[in-house]
Amino acid sequence: MKINTAEFITSIGNIEKYHDYNLPEITFVGRSNVGKSSLINALTNHKKLAKTSSLAGRTRLVNMFLINSRFILVDLPGYGYAKAGKEEQKEWQGLIEGYLQKSRQIKMVFVLVDIRIKPTEQDKQMLNYLYYYNMPFKVVATKADKLSKTQIKNKLHNIALELGLGNADMFAVSAQTKYGLEEILQYINNFLNYDTLIPNTQLIQNINLERKINRDKKHLNKNELIQNKTNNKSNLKVKNKDLKNKSINTKNNKNISKKSIENTKNSKNNNIEKQSKQKQNKNKDSSENITKKVKKTPRYILKQRKGK
Repeated sequence: MKINTAEFITSIGNIEKYHDYNLPEITFVGRSNVGKSSLINALTNHKKLAKTSSLAGRTRLVNMFLINSRFILVDLPGYGYAKAGKEEQKEWQGLIEGYLQKSRQIKMVFVLVDIRIKPTEQDKQMLNYLYYYNMPFKVVATKADKLSKTQIKNKLHNIALELGLGNADMFAVSAQTKYGLEEILQYINNFLNYDTLIPNTQLIQNINLERKINRDKKHLNKNELIQNKTNNKSNLKVKNKDLKNKSINTKNNKNISKKSIENTKNSKNNNIEKQSKQKQNKNKDSSENITKKVKKTPRYILKQRKGK
């Protein structure tokens, strides 16, 4: 089997949104940073189909990819990421278990382990889970490019013993050198009866149509957001202008009030000054009147007064 087309379908963060596309599903599960996304990219010959990272814990969703319009590859969140919080780990675990319980299309689960180290307790728990629910699985030991062919054989044997499996249940692969990929593709071809699968070309059309609707909706929302931002900016300008005018009017009113107080004060001072001047003039007039009266006293009367 050769993979000619590989299309991203969807990412699921809530298992209630899982959709059954009525196509066989092949699932990849394993601890964080074991190389699930890299293996999917290598198998499909698409470097950026599944997002990869050098940091652990990056796959946090259930990611689904349509292969040759005939079956689906599913990339599950990695388990055992030590730096993730308890709530976050619980959420990822819920996604993994939720998917394994909800999907009725799972035909094979590939459990990925690092060929260089012993399987972890989480790896063993995953196998026990698959045993319990009678789900078909194979173990894929990744990063085989780090070892020689003799070391690969010995490591596979040791991992099989550790997990209680036979050598036929094990694959060794390398996403970097493509080692072992053809073996996995041939295995998928056989257990799926690939040649009998009917391509679902309508699914791609529906997916593309849904994406277009979402893009148009996103574009419309973006335009509405820009328009609202522009309107808010315009309203803010008007508001600032009104506040400025109000401030100017308030300032003018204060100046007018201040001027009025000054005018009142000046008027009061002027009145006081006028009254003082009037009083001075009145005193002056009184003094002049007295002087005038004295000057007008007849001399004979003054003589009489003097004689007395």
